[in-house]
Amino acid sequence: MSARDRILQNVRHGLGGSAARDVTKSDWIKTTHAPIPAIARRNGSERTTQFLNNFEQMHGTYSKLKSFDELPAMLSQQLRERNIGQSVRMGPEPDFSTLDWSNMDVSVGPGRLVEPATLTRAFCASSETGTLMLLSGAKNPVTLNFLGETHFVALKSSEIEAGFEGMWSRWRASGHTPRTVNLITGPSRTADIEQSLELGAHGALAVHLFLVDDLDTKDAT
Repeated sequence: MSARDRILQNVRHGLGGSAARDVTKSDWIKTTHAPIPAIARRNGSERTTQFLNNFEQMHGTYSKLKSFDELPAMLSQQLRERNIGQSVRMGPEPDFSTLDWSNMDVSVGPGRLVEPATLTRAFCASSETGTLMLLSGAKNPVTLNFLGETHFVALKSSEIEAGFEGMWSRWRASGHTPRTVNLITGPSRTADIEQSLELGAHGALAVHLFLVDDLDTKDAT
């Protein structure tokens, strides 16, 4: 018997034999809900605060809005502060199409390399890591997530889930069948070169979130 076989034999013995392993595996497969860590079980205002804190830690920035009606003015202000003109590219998202964009140069369609800024609508988010979930489709072309130098994203506070389990459950229940699901946690980055963090390596240089407060967060679950 080789040393490898002896080690594996000892491991099998420690696990109680093959029968015990088969029962444990069967029970695990049949488990409806896997254990969820405390960090992914926040509710109410704690969930929103945790999400925004994690989002900032990953170099994201945000503004709070009372309604989507405030979005054009807030976006225009962000563009001025970033000194990147008053142009933005977006998809035909219903939450955007009814707003007053008369003071800005707005174009609608897929992302292009020449865009200084893009605007998309997030499907939901995870408070656990500050991650946004964006679904590709005609209303929000996936190229808008990556081809703009500055990526602006709109999200409702009621769409913040406690953890990844909630994000995927919300998506499955929605009936959406996107070709692509993008999980975005802050701007693109890399530290491959001399271990120095560089933003904008593979996508947007900056990600700014417009969080629309559509509920009383202390009552959120």
